[in-house]
Amino acid sequence: MNSVCLQHLLTGEERRKFDSDGYFVVKCALTSDRVATLIHTIDELYGRGRFDLGVDPSIADRVDHVGFLHLSPEFVSLIDHPRTFPKVWGILGWNIYSYTNHLVITPPVDGRYDPDGPTFRFHQDSGRVTLDMPELDVPARLSLKVGFFLSDAGKPGTGNIWVLPGSHLAKKIELPVSGLGQPKGALPVCADAGDAIIFDRRLWHAATPNYSQSVRRFLVYGYGYRWIRIKGDFEIPEAILRDADPVRRQLLGYSKSEGHRYGPGAEDVPLREWLREHQPTAVSD
Repeated sequence: MNSVCLQHLLTGEERRKFDSDGYFVVKCALTSDRVATLIHTIDELYGRGRFDLGVDPSIADRVDHVGFLHLSPEFVSLIDHPRTFPKVWGILGWNIYSYTNHLVITPPVDGRYDPDGPTFRFHQDSGRVTLDMPELDVPARLSLKVGFFLSDAGKPGTGNIWVLPGSHLAKKIELPVSGLGQPKGALPVCADAGDAIIFDRRLWHAATPNYSQSVRRFLVYGYGYRWIRIKGDFEIPEAILRDADPVRRQLLGYSKSEGHRYGPGAEDVPLREWLREHQPTAVSD
């Protein structure tokens, strides 16, 4: 793994914001050249019909394709990107992998941006996870996501992700009874192409329509503990696992056995060994 990671460790301010708000934005995570390369790759695959449409009927023609990593080495290389991955292990620790990933394309739609219109589809990630642990007053964190903005979303109404800061500590939120307007305190995340958002899976958030003149592209990598099941019908090809370095192989889901997901050995979690050498304070067990 690239030691440049050590220049981008989770800061105290980022940890405070993540703990209090449930998310933070990493500015300039990707260079403009990297963004251009990723857009070219996505557009080429889109033109070949390689992506699935999303399931949100309120956003016409939106692509939300689960399981895209194997489609290009460019996608695999972001899984341990030095400007974002250190934030991930700084929050979750070393016993992790990328249990899900999805690619979002939100084309422009006709109409006018109106946050006082129909309420967006706010949700927490991971389906029934919170519901299946009713004994917890505060939902378990378990996982987080890193989202790379490949298109400018610097203004509201450009297909922004909306979030309700602080809602990651709540099992439920109050939605407008009328079905119009957004939850009190909710806001759009405005970011530039190349920025990344890191957010708690418990954070209540919503996708929104894109009223700009440009296509919005967004790559999402979900990280969770190695004993969490893969979310999505996809497999990482053996060739990609074989060619990956040890830490990247861990992130792609390698485990010596299914039992080792619960009791890992050194071969299963090379990230732990790497951190013991390069950042010992990050390994307490």
